[in-house]
Amino acid sequence: MSARVVVRSSAALLAAAVIAQLSISALQQGLPALGPVLQQTFALQTSGTAALLGVGSLGTATAILFWGRLTDHTTDRLVALLGLLLTAVSLTIAGFAAMVGSLGGLVIGFVAAGVFAAAPTVALTKSIATAFQPINRMGLALGIRQSAVPLGASVAAIALPLIALRWGIAYALWSMAVALLIAALGVSRAVPGERRIARLDPLLPTPWAVIAPMLIASGLYTATQIGIVSLLSLYLVNARGWSTPAAAVVFAGVMVTAVVLRILLGLAIDRWPSWRLWTFKSIGFLTASLLVTAAITDPAPVAVFLIVSASVIGMGWNVVAFTLTISLVPHERVGTSQGVMNAIVFAAWGLSPIITGLLVQSFSWSVAWIALAFLAITGALIARTRSFFKQH
Repeated sequence: MSARVVVRSSAALLAAAVIAQLSISALQQGLPALGPVLQQTFALQTSGTAALLGVGSLGTATAILFWGRLTDHTTDRLVALLGLLLTAVSLTIAGFAAMVGSLGGLVIGFVAAGVFAAAPTVALTKSIATAFQPINRMGLALGIRQSAVPLGASVAAIALPLIALRWGIAYALWSMAVALLIAALGVSRAVPGERRIARLDPLLPTPWAVIAPMLIASGLYTATQIGIVSLLSLYLVNARGWSTPAAAVVFAGVMVTAVVLRILLGLAIDRWPSWRLWTFKSIGFLTASLLVTAAITDPAPVAVFLIVSASVIGMGWNVVAFTLTISLVPHERVGTSQGVMNAIVFAAWGLSPIITGLLVQSFSWSVAWIALAFLAITGALIARTRSFFKQH
């Protein structure tokens, strides 16, 4: 296969992965922009709204290890397609539940969507590692793919509330289902469907002892990131008196800025691999500093700027952590190891808005910011790797 064909196929794969991530992120990170609408529609308290927004991620956490192991034993394309199609079906069902005012049906739809949305996340991560790690561009490729997370969230943050306010929550959910179907079409055309030829030599073991600190730290960073981002719109509307559309614009601005940050970080860690761990730690310390300062200065107007800044900086860790952990794991173990990592990440993702919402409701926003800062600092202190890369 010529170099031009390889580059073209790798670019097509990355484009398909970005489109898939855009659609998944509209669900996972754009959905919180519907928080105020869901709260008003179903007469929920802050903690109840946070729980509704978190159940999908708990569904993801319970299933992603299964999808990772399935990826290692089948093909990336099969797993990604199953996930995208079944997530679309789940959101369609959730839309009908919202239309008839069934909160229980909505919860079931969100949980099912979370379970199936886990599949393309881990499958396409492995596809990208396969295509780009040999040419030392995995950090950039993952940075571009992960930039789709805030980009998809920013588009959803503006579009979903507008759709929900004009036509209803059901149509907002169905619009995400349509995006998932479009992403499935791209994956079916661009992601290779064949399995790699089996190795004749024994597989290297997964170095759990080496990557465990990064897995734990990633979970703590996720809890911090999602604790801020998932409740940002509620904070601006309930605590600051902003309108829902204005809060959605700020949310979208956070996501767009995070796109640039993730791509730049991907370029940097490819150029200076020895800085990866230091970069990861710095993100945690800086995010914590912004949160503590916001808690101290609240309710001064500067607190809003500090929280928004913490939202952006707190989203930068992702590409660094994935690049670090993938680089230490044999290729045939990437699906399983990333399944474990993502299970931890999404468990934190699901629990964080629930716990943060309870802290806000029981105490104050400042107490919640301090608690999230503590998690970020702890993650930064725990994070470490041994200075070797996989030997195959």
